Amino acid sequence: MSGTGGLIIRAFARLSRLSPKALRLYDDLGLLPPARVDPTNGYRYYSPDQLERARLIAWLRRLGMPLADIRRVCALAGPAAAGEVRARAA
Repeated sequence: MSGTGGLIIRAFARLSRLSPKALRLYDDLGLLPPARVDPTNGYRYYSPDQLERARLIAWLRRLGMPLADIRRVCALAGPAAAGEVRARAA
């Protein structure tokens, strides 16, 4: 943790198994925006609470799911999201 109350992008990337480049892309796409961006230096800070979503995105990408589909799955509630993933795998 940094003194600002969040994980810097490098630490969050390591914990989530996503690259900083991927995290920047997912922020740009609205999939995984940081919890806070420092207005003076632009540093991105992530909350530990965001790790579950980050790991889900990483897992779906490893399955070959396109980002547009991941965005749709992440917007669904648990059972509906699971159904969507099952349908895609079938």
